[in-house]
Amino acid sequence: MATLIRHVRPVWAQIQRFERPVPPHALLHSLLALGAGLLLMAGVVSLSTFWAPTRAWWDAAHNGSAMAAGVQASLIAALATAVGALPVFLVQRVSKLQEAALMSFSAGVMLAAAIFALLLPSLAAGQALLEGAPGSATGAAALSGVGLALGMGLMLAIDRFTPHEHAVLPPAAPGHAGQWSTAGAVDQAAAQRAWLMVLAILIHNVPEGLAVGAAYSGAALGVETGGTAQAGASVALAIGLQNMPEGLIVAMALRTLGRSAGQAWGVAALTGLAEPLGAILGLWVLGSVPALYPVGLALAAGAMLFVVSHEIIPETHRNGFETLATSTLLGGFIFMLLLDAALGS
Repeated sequence: MATLIRHVRPVWAQIQRFERPVPPHALLHSLLALGAGLLLMAGVVSLSTFWAPTRAWWDAAHNGSAMAAGVQASLIAALATAVGALPVFLVQRVSKLQEAALMSFSAGVMLAAAIFALLLPSLAAGQALLEGAPGSATGAAALSGVGLALGMGLMLAIDRFTPHEHAVLPPAAPGHAGQWSTAGAVDQAAAQRAWLMVLAILIHNVPEGLAVGAAYSGAALGVETGGTAQAGASVALAIGLQNMPEGLIVAMALRTLGRSAGQAWGVAALTGLAEPLGAILGLWVLGSVPALYPVGLALAAGAMLFVVSHEIIPETHRNGFETLATSTLLGGFIFMLLLDAALGS
């Protein structure tokens, strides 16, 4: 979700005069499309347990293969991006109010997952690693603190070196990909920045996949396998839930630029495929070096906290929807808290 908002807002601001009013039944149609997509997604996952190749993959996950379980979870989270983009076939855009509510809910989900499924296990893993050493609790907290700082640094580096647009700053401000062209070239410039947005989303999905891989990497090390599976499922579900509004916003931005509904949906769906790559990277690195496990978990948590604090919360508070944004963020946090407890029962 990281650079998504910074790209969509400038594009929409430039072509605002070409936008049609929000259809009166846009929210209802979007919810119906999302519901149908979720049913389809559940059907695909269920049917995959009957086909021999995918059945063998599910069996590998159940039999303790951390790599198979982590990649599976990241693929399901990536599939949620495609599900979230389905309303683009029914409506071309949703209102700013609905957009803020969707993003705030996903922020609450991510915040809960970062704390309960990544940061707290990082502290526990650090204490286990330093068990018997003087000041083990302080040392574990320090390891987690280093990981949080590294996660923020990783996201800042991506933010710095990925071409992007800031929604709050004027077009000529530092950090922009470039100034807008003359009025005759607005459409071309908007399309160019929309594709820069898609590229940035692909890059930012890698840390999200890394979070899923980090959560499952404890199984590869034999660290609390049951709890690791629960944490991995929680993180994957959280990433999947926040991928749904992300896919919707990407698809509608491309739709507004004149792309067909099929093209907009296809591009949005493809942006999620970077997540399995991040999951494989996290599992390969953290699953082979026990000392990196607590730091890696905290790094993933830091990346998710950065997205929530640096991107989603400021953007959802910009248009006068502070009360709604805060309420839906709390709702997402409580939902993820209950879901995490249900997975652990």
